[in-house]
Amino acid sequence: MAQSPAQNTSMASSYRSIDHVMLRLHAAEPLFQLFSETFGLPVAWPLQRTDFATYGWVHLGNTDLELWAATANGDLPDHAQPPLIHGFALEPASPLAESLEHAMEAGITCKPPRAFQSENSRGERVTNFTNSVLLELSAPSCCVFFCEWDQRAALYPWPETATPVQRRAQHRQALQDSGGCPLGITGLHALRMGTPDVQTHQHRWRALTGSQPGHPIAVTPDVCLELVPGEHLLIESLSLSVRSLSIARAFLSSRHLLQADSGDVLSVACEGLQLHLLETSPPLP
Repeated sequence: MAQSPAQNTSMASSYRSIDHVMLRLHAAEPLFQLFSETFGLPVAWPLQRTDFATYGWVHLGNTDLELWAATANGDLPDHAQPPLIHGFALEPASPLAESLEHAMEAGITCKPPRAFQSENSRGERVTNFTNSVLLELSAPSCCVFFCEWDQRAALYPWPETATPVQRRAQHRQALQDSGGCPLGITGLHALRMGTPDVQTHQHRWRALTGSQPGHPIAVTPDVCLELVPGEHLLIESLSLSVRSLSIARAFLSSRHLLQADSGDVLSVACEGLQLHLLETSPPLP
């Protein structure tokens, strides 16, 4: 049984969780249907179609998964076109300004924060969320950024009476009550990232997370980051933990969704993306 990354008591002075992981897709509908209907994951944001993108969110237990199909992908380099695991957002553990200071102390500079606003039901202009990219950890093919949600965020379809923290707790409880849905999903377990400079990126991530040499890089106590040699900075795969590999195997096989089976890791047929399932021990207290 695979082990969860070691608990890191000094970790995350600048953030408290992975807010969400972003998938860039040619079309959002197939994977949204797979995750929300076939896999039964809680819908954190119903599928929405706009003039700039079609997108929706599902909940994984310890983070959300954003499925985004833009009308144009000119912001992406030729080597990193959809389908792509484009990056992930870190939820600040304190006011964003303090999180940016902590990142700078770790030797990581950030883009000036950018706020996204809309009108609420009373016609007031409110900030929904504010983003800031961590430059030394990012590239056009891989974006790592802070995402600070405002408690008054008025984004469709979320009720204005519930804060982002409350909404996520409700989705997490729904997933737990269902036993992780048919696959028994308990959460994101690992991200595998290719990089042209493993040593430099290991140093930067350890500085940000407080992970010690000789131990896995713990982005959070239950999510590790594996850095491997690669031509470009690129997230190669996501691994999710499940309660029972045999139950997940039977479910995927019965629906012809089992792409590969190594015995202790299952690969899901997932529109060309690398999505793995494995059993993991619970995080350390």
